[in-house]
Amino acid sequence: MDPLAKVSILSPLAMLQMHHHKPKKSWIRSVMSDVKRSLLDMSPGGKTDDADEETDDHIESNETFAEFCTRQAQNVVHFLVEDWFLSALLGIITAVLSVGMDVAIEVLQHAHVTFYDKMLAISTYLAFSQWVAHIVILTMFSAIFCQIVSKQAVGSGIPEVKVIMHGFKMENYLTTRTLVAKMVGLTLAMGGGLPIGKEGPFVHMGAIVATLLSKITSACQYSAFFSNEGREMEMLSSGCAVGIACTFSAPIGAVLYAIESTSKYFAVKNYWRGFLAATCSAIVFRCANFFVTAEQSGTITAFYQTRFPTDCFLVEELPIFLLLGFISGLMGSLFIFIHRQISIFRSKNRVYKLIFRNNFLAFTVFMAFVVGVLTFPNGLGRYFAGRLTFRETMADFFNNCTWATNDSRRCPDSILTHWTGGTEGDVSIFTSLVLYYILYFVLVAICISINVPAGVFVPSFIIGAAGGRLMGETMVVLFPEGMRGPGGPPIHPGLYAVVGAAAYTGAVTHTLSVSVIICELTGQLSPILPVLIAMLMGNAVCKFLQPSIYESIIRVKKYPYLPDLPPSRVSVHTVKVEQLMVTDVIYITKDMTYREMKDILQLAPHLRSFPIVTDHENKILLGSVAKRYLTMLLRRHVLVNQQDSRNIGRITPAEIFNTIRRTSMRLSRRSPSRRSNSSQTRENSIPETARSDAQSTNDQVEFVSERTISGNTLLSISPLHCPNNIPLQAVFTRPSSADLSKAETNADILLNRNIDLDEIAIDAAPFQLVLGSSLYKVHTLFSLLGLSHAYVTDCGKLVGVVGLKELRDAMANIYVRGAVAPVKPDRKLTSGTYLDMSQMHRDKLQSNPPMTPPANGHSISMESPKFGNSLTVPPMAL
Repeated sequence: MDPLAKVSILSPLAMLQMHHHKPKKSWIRSVMSDVKRSLLDMSPGGKTDDADEETDDHIESNETFAEFCTRQAQNVVHFLVEDWFLSALLGIITAVLSVGMDVAIEVLQHAHVTFYDKMLAISTYLAFSQWVAHIVILTMFSAIFCQIVSKQAVGSGIPEVKVIMHGFKMENYLTTRTLVAKMVGLTLAMGGGLPIGKEGPFVHMGAIVATLLSKITSACQYSAFFSNEGREMEMLSSGCAVGIACTFSAPIGAVLYAIESTSKYFAVKNYWRGFLAATCSAIVFRCANFFVTAEQSGTITAFYQTRFPTDCFLVEELPIFLLLGFISGLMGSLFIFIHRQISIFRSKNRVYKLIFRNNFLAFTVFMAFVVGVLTFPNGLGRYFAGRLTFRETMADFFNNCTWATNDSRRCPDSILTHWTGGTEGDVSIFTSLVLYYILYFVLVAICISINVPAGVFVPSFIIGAAGGRLMGETMVVLFPEGMRGPGGPPIHPGLYAVVGAAAYTGAVTHTLSVSVIICELTGQLSPILPVLIAMLMGNAVCKFLQPSIYESIIRVKKYPYLPDLPPSRVSVHTVKVEQLMVTDVIYITKDMTYREMKDILQLAPHLRSFPIVTDHENKILLGSVAKRYLTMLLRRHVLVNQQDSRNIGRITPAEIFNTIRRTSMRLSRRSPSRRSNSSQTRENSIPETARSDAQSTNDQVEFVSERTISGNTLLSISPLHCPNNIPLQAVFTRPSSADLSKAETNADILLNRNIDLDEIAIDAAPFQLVLGSSLYKVHTLFSLLGLSHAYVTDCGKLVGVVGLKELRDAMANIYVRGAVAPVKPDRKLTSGTYLDMSQMHRDKLQSNPPMTPPANGHSISMESPKFGNSLTVPPMAL
């Protein structure tokens, strides 16, 4: 047995007996060494005896037992703070914000009904004015507040978070201003009575809180964990789960829904962080809900507790649930289609623009007025319970009693009065349910697109529950004694409402985790089988016909996002990459001159990277290079040498002060202590000769005019420090004609040299696709690896490039026509043809060169060629 292993299992008494003959200090030191060796032996992975001895010697010589314990304690603290504490804090903060908003929304909705009752006692017209004015005024304030504070707070927020989590930057969507606007705008809009939900905005709020926590902790310099970009995505995923947990207090379904709605591929190692944050959020939300409303019997009671018996359905009812799922899938796809057509109509229709004139407030106030008129309790709202909120409506739908029969299972009059036209009871429940379903089907599709924060999950839940309740009441009328006759189990319409809500919501959002949310929401597992059957059917139907509501919004807003492929499309396997790729690729060759590279940088300013090939004939792909490295190479070998020759060292005052501002901002980000320590270390370690050489090298000005080369200029020092200690007055002095002619001659010599690619960083293995790759394979690789573009090669020869834009164009009408290769525009100029054509006219260009903006501030515009839409991918995608 290993001696060290024996030491690790010895009892304290045996250790005392082994060391009784040693001096006291030596004995204590030996015991500490044994403890450290026993801790090290518990680490995974075995080591040899020699390695253990070397490790022990190193520890004993360089680290005391107190230092060892301190280091282990720091590791534990860092682990608790970086993982557990941040995740728990994310859940707690979001839950507190959610509880505050829920209380404010309940107060506003209660005030709406209370003032209506008081005005109704005076006059019906006064009550109508109060009912409509409450909705219109609060909706107007919500839209104005969002417009003033942050326009990014409008809408659901899940599509934007979905785009951000796939690697695209969206400005001002995850800021404090957006959080404040989202909270206030959603509170006013829902408190006013608009038929919208809070699930989407809560997901956005959770993502914002996660981002703010990441920014706060990024200031910690003791660990690179906080500054990791992957960590930010983990926090965003946890924030999305927290938002849904706050909506329904369903932590398990919240994590699953966040993964389905915002991620294509999920890292399982982040699973527990989302569960921890969602659990903390659900605990705070449920406890606060208990203490604030005092309606729940404890923190273990479900949000909408149902009391279905264990055998609440029969096998004979399973085809009915399947039919309910099929209808829900059809209606869900129709809802997505109507919502998209409404958004397109608002953006393109001339009559609409003539009436509302693109005013952000006009259509919003108009829709609020329409909602107020339709839901007026003494008007049309009398026929479909327009007085009730979504929370009250859902409780009525899930109730385990019937509305259509007069037996012992009949619902109490307090519920029936909502759906039978009041105390008179002259309205059929089927009329009320059909009218409720149709009106809210259209109103929700419109209201989630107006300029207020709005979610779609809860309204879809209510619409689906209404459809399920309608089918359940129909089944009660058809089978009053149950499907097995007298003595058999009865039909429960509330169960159909639960199944309909899950099937319709899952179809609209293309998620299956709604089944888990339903179980947590109702507190029962008995309806899980019919829920899964109906949801799978609804998902299959809606996925085949339409994208999810979130991807539909992404398409309408034209966000840079690669949508999912619909199932069972043969065209995604028949369309090949050669039908999608751009064949005229702008590339860099090994024997290219600085002049040609400069022309390419000027003619393609929006490209962020370029492929490198051997020559124009073979085009063997060698790698790719970022634009900033080419700019640095051009600056180092051409522009710096021009400035060193003191012929064109003239710059404008605006360029000077802009460079000073950028330099000061860059220096301000650096830690003063770190900068001073590093400078002292360098001064002490560098010899005098090397220091003088470095000083002379640093005196070289590296300046690139922003008007000549677009992109990163990588400025290092201020241009006020000109070479050879030239005074400031010389900077603003205009050069003579002799100096300019000499500068042009030197510039031609420098630009005609071949470039040296050995001095820059080159990606020697850019992602490549081969000819014959199907659209399905290309889409899978782009989604899995997060690619923005890929080069297409044939036996190593570069034949094209395909990017996100080409894939999106091919999938633009995939639900109608299937995947279709986009029409390639006839592009007149490419890198190869441009260089060949310019070679034919090189003498003419040199004799009469095009005027580029000189460094003295006087510029003459030069027309650049139009490349069209076929240049690889959009700027945001690269």
